[in-house]
Amino acid sequence: MKILVINNFRKSGGGDEFLSALLPGRAAKGVKVGLVCRPGTPLVDMFRNSEITLHPILRSGLSTISAVFKTAKVIKDGESEIIDIQRGHDIIQSWLGAKLSGRNPELMYTPQVPEFIRSRFLLSRMKKIVTISRHIRDKIIAYFPEIASRVSIIYYGIDLNKFKAGNIRRGALRGRFGLPPDTRIIGTVGDLWKNQIEFLDALFLIRKKIPDARFALVASESGNGQIEVFKRRASELGLADAILWTGRLSKENMLSFYADIDVAVSTHRNEGFGIWVLEALAAGTPMVSVNEGGIRDSLEGCPAGVLVDGGPERMADAVINILKDPAGHKRMAEAGPRWTAERFSRGRMIEDYFGFFQSLFINTKG
Repeated sequence: MKILVINNFRKSGGGDEFLSALLPGRAAKGVKVGLVCRPGTPLVDMFRNSEITLHPILRSGLSTISAVFKTAKVIKDGESEIIDIQRGHDIIQSWLGAKLSGRNPELMYTPQVPEFIRSRFLLSRMKKIVTISRHIRDKIIAYFPEIASRVSIIYYGIDLNKFKAGNIRRGALRGRFGLPPDTRIIGTVGDLWKNQIEFLDALFLIRKKIPDARFALVASESGNGQIEVFKRRASELGLADAILWTGRLSKENMLSFYADIDVAVSTHRNEGFGIWVLEALAAGTPMVSVNEGGIRDSLEGCPAGVLVDGGPERMADAVINILKDPAGHKRMAEAGPRWTAERFSRGRMIEDYFGFFQSLFINTKG
């Protein structure tokens, strides 16, 4: 089986982490995997000197046209049978490249964010569409009901080995900000376009019951207007001293972050899935989220998570109930790793994708 993945994203993100786990897993199954990406991007560094065949192709300005012909050559020379398109912006390059290659490979689209390509014509060129949550699937089907039978879901999976107790350094977050061991820390992950400002009203209510509670954000503290709006709102509510800005953290320091926070929260109502939610659960951190977006898929029925309908009062009540109940917190902390191991392991994700590609490959050959 020969699969060519096309992803021209310029920056680093959750999609990179997804590919870093999935592509080597495919190769280990005997699949010949190629990757078309932009030169000089994190993906090039990630897969250099690996079993993945890299095809850096510049696609910008006048090179956009030549990128199509170069992609066609990669498909033809590599005898690609399946083209896995990661981003909507890459569909035209992939579709035209496949046409010009003379090989007629099957095209599939694997969107990982709710902002998928809004073109019925291009979506109809796809043999299959694989999403990472019901949230994304439902948005695609609502936009283009005629392709509902082509759309399926394969959930993320994470490497659970790194969450073993011996791999996690505790106390770093409290030490960095000089906080006593009994200070309650509520944490979240993601830059501020993910609607963290909504949690401030809940934090205001939480601090009435737990005055020393802090809100730690793995996010940049400067750089855009949303951050300034967030800071103004925090000041208006008298919460400026309750906010802990960690900045972006390395993977190792993320493990320490999860270990040091008492509860993880999300008020992002349009999250595609949220890998960080699985990581928090795997690290033994209880999770509270609004009952919207792709996070629902990892928390529905989860004994370590709470999905909240309603506004700040409901969110505050859920967090307070966890923080005020040590026995309940302990049960949730113990349940999170079991939940992720049973449903969201990297091995399960690789097997699910391998089975999907096998089915698509067999149908193609048939």
